[in-house]
Amino acid sequence: MPLFDGHFRTVFGAAFAPLLPDGTLHVAAKDADGQVILPPVFTAVPVKGHRDESSDRQRADWNIPDRAARLIVLQAGVAAAPTLDDEITLAGGRWRISAVEQDPVGAAWILTGSPA
Repeated sequence: MPLFDGHFRTVFGAAFAPLLPDGTLHVAAKDADGQVILPPVFTAVPVKGHRDESSDRQRADWNIPDRAARLIVLQAGVAAAPTLDDEITLAGGRWRISAVEQDPVGAAWILTGSPA
């Protein structure tokens, strides 16, 4: 649960969205039972965000494979929250989301993804 419901999401969105590159959250379509439709059908949702380069440097220092990426995505104005069924195009690649976290103030999602 975010520390400050909604307020900082709006403030951070207004402050940082113009500075961040565009991306696309690919939301997987689901049937009435909540199961992903196969073959996957995605709806494109525009987002703003960036790849967390500091974690990439740490990963290199620790000899962890470079296949995964941490992506920071602003929540302001995003019509759908990411899930583990979704994918995202950001920072020059398309990523299959494997983890979704929220920052403490509720302004951004912190996603972990592997190449799609």
